[in-house]
Amino acid sequence: MARFDRQVQTAKKLIAKNGQLVKWRIVRDAAPVDTAQPWKPTNPATPVEHDVTICFLTVDKDTYETLSYMAGGEVPMGAVMGLMGAVNFEPSLKDVVIRDSKELRLFNVEELNPNGQTILYTMVFR
Repeated sequence: MARFDRQVQTAKKLIAKNGQLVKWRIVRDAAPVDTAQPWKPTNPATPVEHDVTICFLTVDKDTYETLSYMAGGEVPMGAVMGLMGAVNFEPSLKDVVIRDSKELRLFNVEELNPNGQTILYTMVFR
């Protein structure tokens, strides 16, 4: 039993209650076939999809300023914020979220992980 198990379960419960079931498509680069040319993968990587629940929030002025500070730069206007509980994969900025048959590209992903245990992911979509 980890120290923050109750907080992880609370985050997942609230996100499930207020969130939306979406597809998380993990996109990774394929391994190069020719080791002399590591920049040139010849076999395309197969994307892996997971069903996840994300609570989508609109970005108001205060949240915009906070997200800009967290991202270390300007957050795109019209951005959407999302909250996702701990999952069994590592989110990457190359990944894509499919919401209502539309692809959402990740702009920023922040992980809340006190004591090394992931509780929550805060993300900004373009």
